[in-house]
Amino acid sequence: MKRFGITALIAALCVVFSACGSGEQPVTTTAPEVVIQAAKDKNKVSVAREESFEYTDNNGNSYSASYRIPSINLDSEDAEEANEEITDKYTPDFEKAEQESAARIGLTCDSLDYEKFENEGVLSVVIRRVYYSHAVDYSVYNFNAKTGSSLGSDDVAKAAKFSTEEVQEALKKELEKDYVSKYKNAKPENYEENLEKTLSEDNLGKAMIYLGKDGKLTAICKEYASVGAGEFSVVLTLK
Repeated sequence: MKRFGITALIAALCVVFSACGSGEQPVTTTAPEVVIQAAKDKNKVSVAREESFEYTDNNGNSYSASYRIPSINLDSEDAEEANEEITDKYTPDFEKAEQESAARIGLTCDSLDYEKFENEGVLSVVIRRVYYSHAVDYSVYNFNAKTGSSLGSDDVAKAAKFSTEEVQEALKKELEKDYVSKYKNAKPENYEENLEKTLSEDNLGKAMIYLGKDGKLTAICKEYASVGAGEFSVVLTLK
């Protein structure tokens, strides 16, 4: 048995050396290297379009304005619909500014910008547009930051641990305080009528709610007065 084992070993070595001397290269199979990289967090909100306008009009007045609108980068139909709405609503502002600057006339819109906030799983995007007339309007979009689903005011209030009734009560209180403080020295015409309209359920129901800086429940609402355009938007912190 011992002699047979030695003979078999010698025979095996001969086969190996014979293959090496034949000029045939041994086939080597190497698995490709697998590189695992940490996934990068995608920005949930980025700039969709940005443009600056700086020129002097035909009367020698200088204008400098910046426009910027967001793209909401959540993987959901709600986010896609919001992006389409934003594009449709604000693209005309860019086009009009381009025409006005080319014609060297005053800008209708002084600025267009946005802010984003993420608190308590809620992603809020607030777009602010300021006109030459000093009028300001807003658009507010709230989403579940994980699922991308659109959130209503009640959902946002719940995230801030407010009931719908508590939001309405807090909003009415802050609106009245803000309104009264504006006109404490001199009440404009139809003061009581406009205050009642400002505090009406209909107006409170149209308020735009979001979680702002430091997760504070914030509302944008109309106030009515017999001055200027007759109505204007205010931003109030409820928490």
